[in-house]
Amino acid sequence: MWAVVAVDRGGRERGLVIDGVRQLIDQLDADSTDAAMDAQVELIRRGHDTDVVEPLVRALATLSRYGQLLAIEILEELDDHRADRPLVGLLDSEHDTVREWAAGVLGRRRVHSAVPAVSRAYRASLARRDPPDGSEPVVLRQTLTDLGARHPVVPPLTAGLQTSAPNGWPVWPTTRLLDVVDDLADHNQVTLYFQLWRVESDGSMFAVGQPLDDTTLDFDQPWPVLVEQARDRAVGEARQVQARVEIVAAIEWIDQTDVLGAEPDRVPGGAGS
Repeated sequence: MWAVVAVDRGGRERGLVIDGVRQLIDQLDADSTDAAMDAQVELIRRGHDTDVVEPLVRALATLSRYGQLLAIEILEELDDHRADRPLVGLLDSEHDTVREWAAGVLGRRRVHSAVPAVSRAYRASLARRDPPDGSEPVVLRQTLTDLGARHPVVPPLTAGLQTSAPNGWPVWPTTRLLDVVDDLADHNQVTLYFQLWRVESDGSMFAVGQPLDDTTLDFDQPWPVLVEQARDRAVGEARQVQARVEIVAAIEWIDQTDVLGAEPDRVPGGAGS
């Protein structure tokens, strides 16, 4: 159904190519996820030789949530500037995952013109009282950082111990994890969580199981109290980590200035609020 038959040259052949791409785009909304993902793979393959981006961005608003997520991945893979504005438009989606994925692509592709829209999306997240450790707020903050619109507070000790993982992530040695957690709290930072990764000699990375404290951070507390609650939780988890040279930690933390529009000692948004 999707094969392009070169019957002749010129307009007729081009028309067959366009029809095939449109059929593939429609398949992104197929009832079968396998069929939808097959269409995604084929669109990426064709996109290196055929104009897939223009018809895809035209159809973007008509796709379902899942179809839009597949489309976002296609647009990131094809890396065409014509996708910039449509991706920015998805920051107003009713679906949080669509907003999150679109923001992530804009950050990774360094679309600096998206900063005002990403900032609005982050303010909207705060207005909805989304917990700051939720996946969408985390990605929005990272996007603002990638685009130079956010400057995380990195205390001296934390900065000195920071290294880069093979995938470019900032990470810290588990042998000094307790020191970093304390350093962040001493500088008024709230540690939201950390994730452990094993780095192999060939540069591959694998997630490592880690102890989890089921304490839920209360983001409605005064900031100094929240800093200490977060410290206690992170320290408790870090003490259970078997520190090894090949195991590193990716740490997520926030400063009070990350909570836009907050009262001086209050953090809007919190789990259970």
